[in-house]
Amino acid sequence: MRVCIGQINTTPGDFEGNLVRIKKGIDAASEARCDAIVFPELTIPGYLSQDLIYDSRYIDRNLEVLQEVCDYSRRAPQLHIVVGCIGRNVGSGKPFFNQAVVIRGAGVVATYKKQLLPFYDVFDELRYFEPGSELTLVEIAGQKVGITICEDLWNDKGSDDYNYADKPMEMYRKQGVDVIFSLNSSPYVQGKCWQRLKVIAPGSEPTIGVVYVNQYGGQDELVFDGQSFVVKGGDLLYLTKAIGQDTFDIVDLADAEVLVPDVYREKNLAAVQTRFVELYDLLVLCLKDYVRKSGFKQLVLASSGGVDSAVVCKIACDAVGAENVHAIRMPSTFSSAHSRDDAIQLHKNLGCWDYELPIKHGSIVDGLNQHFAVHEDEGNLVRQRLSLDNYGSVADENIQARLRDLYVMHFSNAYGAMPLSTGNKTESACGYYTHFDMNFSFAPIKDLYKFQVMGIARDKREIPENIWRKPPSAELAEGQSDEASLLPYAVLDAIVRAYVEDYVSTFSGFKLWLQQQLSSTGHILSGDHEFLLAWTTGLDAEADFMRIISLIGRMEYKRRQTCPGTKVSKVAFGIGRRIPIVEKWS
Repeated sequence: MRVCIGQINTTPGDFEGNLVRIKKGIDAASEARCDAIVFPELTIPGYLSQDLIYDSRYIDRNLEVLQEVCDYSRRAPQLHIVVGCIGRNVGSGKPFFNQAVVIRGAGVVATYKKQLLPFYDVFDELRYFEPGSELTLVEIAGQKVGITICEDLWNDKGSDDYNYADKPMEMYRKQGVDVIFSLNSSPYVQGKCWQRLKVIAPGSEPTIGVVYVNQYGGQDELVFDGQSFVVKGGDLLYLTKAIGQDTFDIVDLADAEVLVPDVYREKNLAAVQTRFVELYDLLVLCLKDYVRKSGFKQLVLASSGGVDSAVVCKIACDAVGAENVHAIRMPSTFSSAHSRDDAIQLHKNLGCWDYELPIKHGSIVDGLNQHFAVHEDEGNLVRQRLSLDNYGSVADENIQARLRDLYVMHFSNAYGAMPLSTGNKTESACGYYTHFDMNFSFAPIKDLYKFQVMGIARDKREIPENIWRKPPSAELAEGQSDEASLLPYAVLDAIVRAYVEDYVSTFSGFKLWLQQQLSSTGHILSGDHEFLLAWTTGLDAEADFMRIISLIGRMEYKRRQTCPGTKVSKVAFGIGRRIPIVEKWS
């Protein structure tokens, strides 16, 4: 059986654009004389469509495009086209089905309704879809083929909360299928490429072929990595790495060469990792798609000479081209000369546009306070605070960041460039940014820990070495240091990850979590393991741990107002993490 991998980049509601990509795939498969082409989950409407689904016109257009695909299939009458779409449920239950349709010879020959509907993290499919209960078997090229959609192969979470009663793969095996076509819209999470192979490949033993087709591209906070693959009998026959373009590769299930035998075994991790898409490339892809799909071409950001803004500037240049990136340096009284020089050198290395706009906040603060201190009545808030010498002087520091935001937003509004935030996950967790400092259009490194940002900076030759070697600082006051205000980032990154991603809320639990992480293959932690372990033995370690997780809870109100950013971890700040703003627990 010759199968075409229809790994394409869909957009919710872009029915015309999605149809063009589907037609290109059909043409490629027909030209290569394939027996079938498999597209991703919900190909026609795009994924995630979310509450757009409730618009009846949306469903109507989705079904109209399905008919257009059927009509177009006349060009390839022998080709089986497997495509995802939304179906209406005319019976009881939720109003729609997440379904896969098999088209051949201008007509629908089979329909499969997704059985296992995810309801964790960013997924909420039970909000819209009624689960299916029937298998779908189709004969193609003399082979018995079963159809599944994404989660149907993922009854594997290792947690009772996420286990389903049904196991479609097991049911198909009992039916004696030869091949499974799996349609997927599986967002990227670090380590997930390996997890997919570890879970799905063993299910292909001893002789079943699994054709796993995943979409690629950015969609709001999500980035889909593609990484479509074919396994048979536990062996890897195909794994696509290409992103940034639609992929219509051909795999012959009978004659394909085995790339990695028993691919899911731990000993093969290193060999398979070389075929995985890099995290950095996905950060670039997500930003590129967010900009392009939103109708923008130009980007603007505040560039301080620090590591975070340097990495965002590099990502921006790679996403839209340096000629479309505008980096504004806004030094204040406390900005160091080397930060100015580092930023200038970065911009020169990247080839982006450089601007300098000094921040003179002292006179502005004096003027504001003079206007506010006009009431002599002792009941006035300003008068009370001044008489008690209880003026919040941190406001004098923060107004520098607020002015920078104002100037970036002015540039955006006046000249039509999308503004980027430069905040990272560790700082966001602790509220270590001015209230509006992350409230631009998009935050490319929003879900990266500080050590990951540092790793990218060290890896990119355009970023001057001094930027990632110097101690991180917001430079809002004389001698200010991030780590002096919080904790060493090697420790802080680990605490944030343990608490946010794995819900570790006690110090004893954190120490156990740390040991488990360091002993596992492919863990995601800073490289300074000895320092981290030594820190846990300190007298103040437990108190500092509890202080940080309390801080994370109290800062929810600030994070709720931040812009979207690329999700790459198991749990990111955004639509997948649901914590109340007003609560008395933290």
